[in-house]
Amino acid sequence: MRLNDEHIIDLIVAYQENTIADDGIEQLRNWLETDIDHTKQFASYLSLLKEAQVVGHYKELNINEAWENISQSIKKLDQNKPKKLYLFLPYAAAVTVVFIVSYLFLFQLPYEFDNSKTYNFAEVSAVGSKKAVLTLDGGQKMQLEENLTKAISETDGTLIKKDSSNTLIYHTNKSSKAQVIYNQIDVPRGGEYNLTLADGTKVWLNSESSLRYPVQFTGKTRRVELIGEGYFEVAYKPNQSFILSARDTEVKVLGTKFNVSSYEDDTFSATTLVEGSVALNSLGTKEILKPGYQAVLKRGEREFDIIPVNTKLYTSWVNGVFEFQNHSLEEICHQLSRWYNVEFFFTEKQYRELRFTGAAKREKSLGFALSMIEKMANVKFAIKDDKIIVGKPTK
Repeated sequence: MRLNDEHIIDLIVAYQENTIADDGIEQLRNWLETDIDHTKQFASYLSLLKEAQVVGHYKELNINEAWENISQSIKKLDQNKPKKLYLFLPYAAAVTVVFIVSYLFLFQLPYEFDNSKTYNFAEVSAVGSKKAVLTLDGGQKMQLEENLTKAISETDGTLIKKDSSNTLIYHTNKSSKAQVIYNQIDVPRGGEYNLTLADGTKVWLNSESSLRYPVQFTGKTRRVELIGEGYFEVAYKPNQSFILSARDTEVKVLGTKFNVSSYEDDTFSATTLVEGSVALNSLGTKEILKPGYQAVLKRGEREFDIIPVNTKLYTSWVNGVFEFQNHSLEEICHQLSRWYNVEFFFTEKQYRELRFTGAAKREKSLGFALSMIEKMANVKFAIKDDKIIVGKPTK
């Protein structure tokens, strides 16, 4: 599972405050073990947190010097117990976390951000745009920039073109024998893309999303796989159902309009039905969703939470608009981070829980969006390195 910076920070803070859940310990353990650089990265995160005054007050520290001391101590610990340290999990991760936290707590001097100055948020962000990477059946990768005009030919004869609205469209070669080959589109942070599949189904992909799909649909089902967020207008095919797999949720339809948000670093998946009907399945638990309702599935659970919603709030991004109704600042910043490719850090929990209702066009700059939030609430945004710090204004 891919974890973003903000989620790792949340886990670190929760661990330090002794409020971390068992699954949080497991996530932190897995993250630390997947890459040796993550342990050093962890120390850097904690350094940033201490400067933001999230995890106590510390003295200024030289992170490289601190890391050398930590590395030597961990090495000695490994030499004493080379096998047992990593056999008893999540004990290993807990030992590493506690040791680093304990070491950094030796430094004691408060540090404050200057929230009184005006920051140029364009320095650390950029307005998102239509961009993605298309991976063909043979593994060739194509950059789908707006100025791409050349048609792409797949191995089965299918032609992949772009229309005047910059939508990728699949033109099946009906004279060739149908083959089951796959393409995949990956949309980076700060990007979006839309395409029309071979059956006529229209798909909009949000930032940091991926879709894997057959170049031609054969048999009685049309099956695609989603990571992230996508809005679908499924072409009606009475003899060929459309099935979307998104993490623990399977969505089965004949022809309808719906939105699915299923990011790897979110703690839930949400399916929002705009029109038609869909059948949901999660590890044997089945539900039929009606228009105007949303099905939320929390990670690790099997039961859907079905609630009535204003579907426009969850599909407005397709039309280039961020729309919020009583959303927390944490939720809003989470969306902004994907579109503007930035990371937010909160100095206090109270700022995460501020509620907002409103809308902003995605074509506007990040600075515009943040200035609107500052005008509506007693909160201030600052820049530290390449991160945006959320805190209180300097009096």
